[in-house]
Amino acid sequence: MSDKDATAHLDAAIAALSLEAWNVGPDGHEERISHFTIAEDLKRVDGAIGPAGESMFARLADAIEEAYVEILAAKRSLEPKP
Repeated sequence: MSDKDATAHLDAAIAALSLEAWNVGPDGHEERISHFTIAEDLKRVDGAIGPAGESMFARLADAIEEAYVEILAAKRSLEPKP
């Protein structure tokens, strides 16, 4: 597998874990939030069903965040060095 193919697969993994989210400022200006993953929704579910951090949803969110960070690191390692 070439670096180009590996990067394409990593991009697909990033997209699969990501959600589209926007921040709306007080002036109504919308700005896309980068690096917003499904872990954020799992954290909301976790907090809604009981004490935060105690459900399986919190553990899933943590694992997804860890995987996301590792995927980003792998992608960076394939980028050309200056």
